Amino acid sequence: MSWQRATTWDALAAGPVVFHQSPLQIVLYRVEDQVFAIDNRCPHEGYPLAEGTLDEQCQLTCNWHNWKFRLSDGVCVLGGDHVRAYDVKIEAGDVWIDLSSPDPQVQQAGILNGFEMAFRKRDTGRICRELTRLELHHLDPEEALCRAIAWSHDRLEFGTSHAYAATADWLTLADRYTDDWERRLICLAEAVDHMAHDALRRPRYPYATVSAAFSTDAFQEAVENEDSVAAEGLMHRALAEGLHFDTLEHDFTRAALQHYNDFGHSLIYVQKTGELIARLGPQCEAWLLPALTRHLCYATREDLIPEFKGITAALAALPARAGEQNTPPSLSGLQKGGVRGALSWVTTHLKTHRVPVLFDALLQANARNQVGFDTSYQDSFDRPVNDSVGWLSFTHALTFSQAVAIQCGKFPDQWSRGLLQMACFVGRNQRFLDSQIERAEWQVTDVTAYLQQVREKLLDHGMRDPIFSAHLLKTTMAVERLINDCQPDTAVWLLAALRRFLESPFKQKHIRRLARQAIDLVGRDFPGRTGMA
Repeated sequence: MSWQRATTWDALAAGPVVFHQSPLQIVLYRVEDQVFAIDNRCPHEGYPLAEGTLDEQCQLTCNWHNWKFRLSDGVCVLGGDHVRAYDVKIEAGDVWIDLSSPDPQVQQAGILNGFEMAFRKRDTGRICRELTRLELHHLDPEEALCRAIAWSHDRLEFGTSHAYAATADWLTLADRYTDDWERRLICLAEAVDHMAHDALRRPRYPYATVSAAFSTDAFQEAVENEDSVAAEGLMHRALAEGLHFDTLEHDFTRAALQHYNDFGHSLIYVQKTGELIARLGPQCEAWLLPALTRHLCYATREDLIPEFKGITAALAALPARAGEQNTPPSLSGLQKGGVRGALSWVTTHLKTHRVPVLFDALLQANARNQVGFDTSYQDSFDRPVNDSVGWLSFTHALTFSQAVAIQCGKFPDQWSRGLLQMACFVGRNQRFLDSQIERAEWQVTDVTAYLQQVREKLLDHGMRDPIFSAHLLKTTMAVERLINDCQPDTAVWLLAALRRFLESPFKQKHIRRLARQAIDLVGRDFPGRTGMA
């Protein structure tokens, strides 16, 4: 016990007294025959509670924002964060305060309880404060991220979302700032905020838990049949049998690439889930792997729509093994002819060229597309629905490519599907290019300085909806990694693509476009109506 004399009983008769013992400020109130002591700084924004208003129920109101605290224990009954309360004793007219530190486990439990309240409300300010309390009390703030995953995973109706994928990248960025809490805090808070956003006010969607023994064939069949109950049950059984992501990773990768899934999200989510588990530990598998399984069952299969049906024939036309040429093939056939032409380019050149050479060429073609994006498509509201493209239509090609590089590098049997799906991105975006845009306008000369500038932008992006900041982040992180392993000219294109994306207007809401498309679609059943345009 560390007792300190703070004031006298008589001094408190005139009103509250603030006791200072650096760095503490403690305000003492005398109420009838009792004395109460709490931190003087309001935990909301630091205003002095000595200037508060005390009511007959012994509740203290901070008059700046009407937060109310019980003097007896510091609990906030209206507002948010609790305030620390101190034990008090009176001896011979002197008032003493116990300044000893709380038990670390009790302290951590209290902070994490406050963190959960902040998470449930998506209170970003309090999320930052509770994470900082963990850090400054020498507790692990990343434990809070594990809790956030646990609290959110069964509130995701369709499984894994961008929130978990972005969390992996925010943690990678945070690792650059081990000695800079402000920047590290931003990264952790961004990750938590995105998870809170996706789970906010959502009911629970329980995962299935009943299954026979796990097998690869049964899992692939369940996902292929979009049978989420069977697939989730199998994953539950796999985890119960002691299987871990490293054993299951090929199954997930294969399922993700079995179709041109969900605009590339599925493979990205597989890769980022693995990254997140490696970073936070296997305890997260119990939450992340069921969510990933559910996502795979609900993912949109774009290879079943006319534009991309050619993948099936392209797979059948692939050679049994790739060629041996190391010289880059011409991109001319790849950059024209739409999806069909891009698929044909892959099947033709895989007979003669090595896989890494074709990967680099497809990567460069996608980067070239992003440099040349005609942003009038993003800004317009009067185009048909199949022309509703924006920056994310292009950035996904790069983030998907990074996932292909990692996952197919681990599992070479999946390269053919990865390359063909990269080709789909190349072909689908060709219609939306502005031929007048030159790479020279966007070329990055000092790569190190530019990427440092970009990281600073990520830490203060100003975007309210986390889906957009997530794409700024994941595109940046993908490019940073890809430029280390690609051909020099491809790296130049990738950096130019990143710069064009980050320095161009980014329209985040399309209400007039949606209104017009709604009128066009619904109005087709009402040809006699007038005044609809």
